[in-house]
Amino acid sequence: MFASTTLIAVFTLVFTMTGVYSLARLSRLLADADAAGDRPAELFHLVMSLAMIGMAVAWTGGPETASGRLQIVVFCAFTLWFAYRFTAGSASHGHLMTGHLVAMGAAMTWMVATMTVLMGHTGAGGSGHGGHHGAPSDTASVPGVDVPVPPAPGWVVAVTIAFAVLFAITGCSWAAGAVRASGPAAEPDAPGGTVATRTDLVTSARVSARLEALCHCLMSLGMAGMLVAML
Repeated sequence: MFASTTLIAVFTLVFTMTGVYSLARLSRLLADADAAGDRPAELFHLVMSLAMIGMAVAWTGGPETASGRLQIVVFCAFTLWFAYRFTAGSASHGHLMTGHLVAMGAAMTWMVATMTVLMGHTGAGGSGHGGHHGAPSDTASVPGVDVPVPPAPGWVVAVTIAFAVLFAITGCSWAAGAVRASGPAAEPDAPGGTVATRTDLVTSARVSARLEALCHCLMSLGMAGMLVAML
């Protein structure tokens, strides 16, 4: 998808870390070892991380490919589900977090749907020359001939930039949340517990909150970076 190996490496590393964290969280939730989580949200984070890695290394493509169409269906479904939870007021982590999930699902759908328009190729198995943008098919089939790709419509670029700005802001917000999580925390209730037990609970809660905030920070900033790199 990207010509720069540095960008590919950075995006792959970022979303590998978020994917590992999401898989660990989802595993704990499925094993009923964590009652404070959200299974659909963690599943979404895991699928999103895998999809972003696939985009970065060009394993998946745009809407012209089977992988692209599958991603559009999956992320549309996630977006609609989180939007339903948002409007129904059934979000377990509050409206702000659910709204963030809706935005991320919509952005993932947007990235796949506009990949060809923004970058001029399908990604997986694409020629990289955008031969399907109105260029003559005979010219597009000539080896070594670069077919000029028309610029993306202004409104497509504007929406992409708006998504990138949104996730840059939310990424910074999550980073601030990670810093706050490292500060003093209220001791959780532990009736009859020892001081050591209460201290362990506080430390565990603080570390968990910090890791969650850092994961969301990486996801948001990684998405913002990939949106900008697509322009």
